Amino acid sequence: MPISREYIIKRLILLVVVVFGVLIITFVITRVIPARPELLWAGAHPTPEQLEKARKELHLDEPIYVQLYYYLADFFRGNWGVSWRTRQPVLQDILSALPATLELVIVAFIIAIALGVPLGAIAALKRNTWIDHVIRIVSVLGASVPVFWLALILQLVLSSWLGILPGAKRVDELVVYETGFKPITGFILFDSLIEGNFEVFVNALHHIILPAIVLSFYPFGLSARMTRAVMTEVLSELYTRSALAWGLPRRLVIYKYALKNTLAPVIASLGLSFGYTIIGAFMVELIFVWPGIGLYAAMALLSYDYPAIMGCVIVVAIIYTVINMIVDVVHAIIDPRVKL
Repeated sequence: MPISREYIIKRLILLVVVVFGVLIITFVITRVIPARPELLWAGAHPTPEQLEKARKELHLDEPIYVQLYYYLADFFRGNWGVSWRTRQPVLQDILSALPATLELVIVAFIIAIALGVPLGAIAALKRNTWIDHVIRIVSVLGASVPVFWLALILQLVLSSWLGILPGAKRVDELVVYETGFKPITGFILFDSLIEGNFEVFVNALHHIILPAIVLSFYPFGLSARMTRAVMTEVLSELYTRSALAWGLPRRLVIYKYALKNTLAPVIASLGLSFGYTIIGAFMVELIFVWPGIGLYAAMALLSYDYPAIMGCVIVVAIIYTVINMIVDVVHAIIDPRVKL
C-alpha cells in the first residue's frame, strides 16, 4: 500500500496545528462578543457580590490573553472546562451527545451513497436522455436546497399532516422504559441490536428516517453529480472503448473497470462533505429536537456558553481533519496511482 509513515506523521501534526488554530480563533471570537456570561454562571436573581465572584471564578476580570492561558493550561490537561449552562464537564456533555449525531450522519450517508452513486452511474450510461435530465435536476436540487427549509417542509407534510413519521426526538421514552433498554455505546440502533431489543430498534429506526433523509440530500446530490461526471469521463477513455471493442461484456466493463475508477474521486468528495454534513446536522437536530452535539451547540450559542461552544468547535475540527486523512488513505488504497 503506497502510504508512507512520514505522511501519517505530517497529517497528525497538521491535525494538531489546525485544531490549535481553530481553538485560538474561536476563543478570541467568543470573548469579543458582547455578552455577560457571569449571569448564567451565578444563577437566577444574583446579587452584585455573586456576579463579581462569578467573574473572578471565570477569569472574566482578566485580560483576554490571561483567559487564553488559563484555558490552554486546562485544555492540555484534558479539562475542557465546565458548561456554564449544564454545570457539567464539557467533554462529558460532548461525549454523551456525539453518538446521536454520528449515528444520524452515518445513516444519512448510507442513504446518500446507496441512492446517489447508482443514480449517477445510470445518468452517465443514459446520457442526454430524459432519465439523465431527471436525475441531474434531482441531484442539483439535493445539493442546493437549504437543509432547514427542507426539514421544516418534510416535518410539516410527513409528520404533522400525514402522520407517517415522527417529527421529533430520537426514540419514544415510553418504549425505552417498558423494555428496560440500557444504551451501551450511545448508538441506539447498534445497542438495541446487540441487546436483542427489536422493539427499541424499530422505534429508533422509525424516528431516524425523516431527519436522515433531510440530512442526506446534500451528499446525495454531490455523489450523484460527481458519479455522473467522472463516469462519463471514464466511459470515454481509450481503455474503456478498447475493452468494449474487443468484445468484453458491457456489464463487466462498466462494473469492473469504469465504476471502480469512478469511486476514488467520488469517495474523496464525499469525505470532504462529511464535515459539512455534520454542520448541517446542527440545524436538523434543532428542528427535530435530536439530542446530539448540534442541539447541544445551539443551546450553548443561545446562552453564550463559551466552554461548550469551544468544545463543539474543536470536536468538529478534529472530526473534519481525521476524515480528510482517512479519505486520502482510502483514495490511495483504491487508486494505486496515488502515492502518499
